[in-house]
Order: sequence, then C-alpha cells, then structure tokens
Amino acid sequence: MDRYPDHGFNFAHRPVAERIKYIKYCAVRQTEGIFPGRVQMKNEWIRVAAPATTSNIGPGFDTFGLALMEPYDVIEGRKTESGLYISEISGPGSEIIPTDPERNSVCIAAAEVLRRSGEKFGIEFRIRKGIRPGSGIGSSGASAAGGAYLAHLMCGEKLSQTELVLCAAHAEDVTSGGFHADNVAPCIVGGFTVIRSYEPFEMISIRPPENLGLVVALPDIYVETKEARKVIPKEVPLKHLVFHAGNAACLVHGMCTGDLGLVGRSVQDLVSEPFRSHFVPHLKEAESAALSHGALASFLGGSGPCVMSFYDKNTHDGKIIAESMKDVFVDAGIGCKTWVTDCGVGCRRI
Repeated sequence: MDRYPDHGFNFAHRPVAERIKYIKYCAVRQTEGIFPGRVQMKNEWIRVAAPATTSNIGPGFDTFGLALMEPYDVIEGRKTESGLYISEISGPGSEIIPTDPERNSVCIAAAEVLRRSGEKFGIEFRIRKGIRPGSGIGSSGASAAGGAYLAHLMCGEKLSQTELVLCAAHAEDVTSGGFHADNVAPCIVGGFTVIRSYEPFEMISIRPPENLGLVVALPDIYVETKEARKVIPKEVPLKHLVFHAGNAACLVHGMCTGDLGLVGRSVQDLVSEPFRSHFVPHLKEAESAALSHGALASFLGGSGPCVMSFYDKNTHDGKIIAESMKDVFVDAGIGCKTWVTDCGVGCRRI
C-alpha cells in the first residue's frame, strides 16, 4: 500500500528511516486515542486529562516544574460554530470557578491556541476538576494547559510544544497575576521542566529518575496565588542568589543522573517559602515529620498550601510518609488529603 491506513501519509518513494520514524510516531499517538491527520467528526467530544504539577521545588522559583500522575483535571470539548463557552463545571472547588470565558483559564488558553492556529470555530467545554483551586499543585495551570491541549488537538496539532506552553502561560498571566510557565510547562510536556529564559522563551524537559516517588499533602487551607505572589521580595541579597544558583544547578544534575540524594539536598529555598510559610500553619512540622519518616526532601508546593515530599521508592514507603504529614494537620484540627504518586507524563487524551 502507498498510504498508511487512515493517516494520509504517502509512503511512495519515502526513505525507509522516515517510514519507520512515522510509524513509531503514530503508534505513540494511538495510545492516546489520536490518529494524526484524522478529522474530528461533528459533535464529537474530545476528552483530555491535565495533571497536577508542583513548581519552584526549592531553588527554582518560576523556573522548575514537575508533572504528577495524579490528581488531574478532565476537560472535554466539542466544536461549535463560534464562540467559547462552558456548559458544565464539577469537582472540588468548582463553585468558585468563573464560567465567563474571559476569566476562565480553559477558555483563555483555548482562545489563544485558536488564534495562533488561524482557526475560527467555537468550542463547548465540560470541566471536571480533580485539583481544587488554591491548592498549590497547579489547579489553574491544569485548566490552562488542558484547555490549550484540547484546542490544539481540535486544530490538528499545528503548534509547537513551546507555542502551546505560551498559550497556557498567557491564561496564567490573566488569571494568576503573573506570566509564569513553571506549572503549565510540565503539565503539557510532562516530566521535570526548567524554564531557561522567559524573554526569549526557552524550556527543557528532563525525564525524572524512575525511583523518585512523590507524596502530596493538601491541608484544608486555601491560598490564592495572586496573594502569595505579592509577598515575594523584589530584591534578594547576593548571598541568597549564590545559594540558589548552586542548589538549582545540583538539583538539575541530580535529576539527570538519578542521584536522589543530591536532589534531596538541593531542595533549598531562601526566597519563596520563607515569605509564604505563614499562609500554611504547621508547615514546618509537616515537613519535619516527612523527613523523619524517610523523605529525601519536603517543601511547600508552589504557593501552597500543598506540602510536597520526595522519597526513594526503592527504600521507603510513601504511604508512611503521607500518614506522618497528614497526622500533623489532623492533630491541629485541620483536614488533610494525601496522594502517593509518581512523576507524570503531561496532558493526554483519554
């Protein structure tokens, strides 16, 4: 056959290496339910999962990000003649999420994708939140990334990954009070991401060590990202800059080489967490509990109130670490939900 079934890729006179590369590409995309070149049927709903993420991770304020396997949002969409609108929002915290398309991260990001792709159709959205707002694990980032990724699929995947991240970061800028991509980047591309530069924008993605386990402790406290960003100092002492540069470099090296001990020692922060810790009562006690039960590092996730811990899956039990963190909050009369999870692969079709 001259054409690969359903894909519109002409095999005639193509080099063997190119044919093999394309077949492998198609195989990967089909695991997500996507057939390159396939035209979306009218009224067909497309559904994507947009995972939680953690950001900053010690020394990497607005620079480091990491995708989680769970929790995640589910965002569905189908084409309409024109306009973007949300017909349904459910899940934790959904009652405070705006449905106005000019104020909702899903719609803002999707609109930017449509604009960059040169498409004029509309989209109806249904959103099921698995990540409550004000959690510190990228709730607005998941909405923005999920909306961008869904629109990207509907447009035939015309944009690069970098462009897609910028579309989602634009939504974060509108809704969170600052242009930052440390949540949307890992949410879209997966793994551990580093923003090298914002102007011009450049990011890299690193596959985390296989034995890196993650514990998420989410106390029943609400922290608004806009407010949490206001307390970050505009200037820092030179010695803090030197401290962060060294730890940031070593954290990246540890991720690349699988040196979890180095990763754990490098999760240090003198710029963000010290100024945000008052938003989360008993933060330091929860971190200490995690460390005493085998965590490699424990830190404030993003702007909080989530508390993240890293551990070695080969040597320790994440459930024990999770229980120790939860007990700190529960003993103080604060409810707490936990997840023991892995590093994630980013947005995917489900």
